[in-house]
Amino acid sequence: MADVSNAVAITGMGVISPIGNGVEQFWQASVAGRSGIRKIERFDVSKFACKVGAQIDGLENSPYYKNSWKALDLSGAMALTAASEAMAQAKVDQGHENSRRFGIFIGTGTGSITTHEASVCKVVAGERLHPLSILRAMPNASLLELVSHCGFGGPSATFSAACTSSSHAIGEAFKAMQADRADLILAGGTDAPLSGPLYAAWSAMRVMSNWSGDPAGACRPFSKDRSGLVLGEGAAFVVLEKIEHARNRGVEPLGYVVGYSSNTTFEHSTRPSVEPEQIVMQAAMNDAGITPEEVAYIYAHGTGTKANDGTETQAIKAAFGDTLAYKLAVSSPKSCYGHTLGACGAFGCVTTVLGLRHRIAVPTMNLAEPDPECDLNYVPGEAQSLPEGDYALVNAFGFGGSNATLVISA
Repeated sequence: MADVSNAVAITGMGVISPIGNGVEQFWQASVAGRSGIRKIERFDVSKFACKVGAQIDGLENSPYYKNSWKALDLSGAMALTAASEAMAQAKVDQGHENSRRFGIFIGTGTGSITTHEASVCKVVAGERLHPLSILRAMPNASLLELVSHCGFGGPSATFSAACTSSSHAIGEAFKAMQADRADLILAGGTDAPLSGPLYAAWSAMRVMSNWSGDPAGACRPFSKDRSGLVLGEGAAFVVLEKIEHARNRGVEPLGYVVGYSSNTTFEHSTRPSVEPEQIVMQAAMNDAGITPEEVAYIYAHGTGTKANDGTETQAIKAAFGDTLAYKLAVSSPKSCYGHTLGACGAFGCVTTVLGLRHRIAVPTMNLAEPDPECDLNYVPGEAQSLPEGDYALVNAFGFGGSNATLVISA
């Protein structure tokens, strides 16, 4: 069993996603395997092979959304809304008396890319920019807004490591509290990659799905006929807190972060490798003080690309051994809400906490015929009860060779 004295409590969670805004809507849709992937109408996609994406909807209807946030980049508005829900659930007020011991760690892969692109277009057109354009477009613009909104004066940082960004944010927040640098840290991620120029760049890499049928079927992790990833937008945040601090506030933990590790695949910037992924999972379990036998579930990176899914499968087998690997529940909800890039680790954290609490493994959709090389239990088509085990892993593997694994318990 993990040493609970080293654990950090999760006392609040918040989500803005393509399948529902708010944790409850997000969870119900995840369990049901409801898709948020549809044809993109925000910009012209006629020239691209992939014409779909997972877009958020109804942000303005969230009880945590404010009209003043409309001036922000979409990534910032999503971050503030999701973070506000997490803060409300954790019963943390703005301007708390201990705010110098409260921090914010945020992960993002693309930052305020939509504001940056809009500013470039204005310059090309000879238009004047807003005086605060720098503050709205810089990579840590969302952190700036969160710090100002929450009134936290403790440690703060923006992590940008492609698809592992929010995993690093949560993991490093976990380590910061173990080192007594803070009592409470709001941690998570946000990304809004569905803009014309950035979409064109992703399309040029030829890693996106070329599915031509129903948009809901475009993201097909571990499937024999998978052809690439689908981009998604969204934000997810958790409030991490020392157990004793939460107890003194009278707040009941929802779950715990008990382990974390990261490493780098240095051999290639975009091609994943089995050994580093195996090592990062094993190191995270060692950090948590648990054995592979105690793990019930893995929230897979599961992007739907040929390279990722086979490599991750081999890495899981190497880390757990063939016998244990086949007993695990492994799933990729990206099949429903796409690849949210820098936010995907935070989405994994929220999903995994809820899964452990309800003893449910959410499904991987669009998996009628698995790739023969991907032969684990990926929870195809519908949710399953979790197998025995009190712990779960959240995997994230990103471009630039960044790898990260979180260990979660209920």
